Amino acid sequence: MNIRKLSLAILSIAAIAPVVASASPENVALNACAKAFATSIKPAGSSAPTFKLNYDQHMNNSVAGYYVRNYTFTMQAQDRKTGTALARGTCSADDRGEVLELTSSATAGASLAAR
Repeated sequence: MNIRKLSLAILSIAAIAPVVASASPENVALNACAKAFATSIKPAGSSAPTFKLNYDQHMNNSVAGYYVRNYTFTMQAQDRKTGTALARGTCSADDRGEVLELTSSATAGASLAAR
């Protein structure tokens, strides 16, 4: 009887450990995607632009949500002064921060080289 209770307690602790420890592989994936996106939209021959990341994180209510392996983000680069969109992209990354897929394109009329 005690072994059953002990086993249940161990399984419960293992299931909620990421929640309690505030482990967030989502942030690792997000940072990797943001850096890859910034690098992909830079003008040829220049260094990667500096960026400010504004991310609305949604709280996940299920324990299974903390065990997701791949994340997909939709990103948009905006002009700092006017707020107009310069580029848009979609990025997929895994929980270790490895970018799996990145697609980005400049918006109509945006000149990234002039920014």
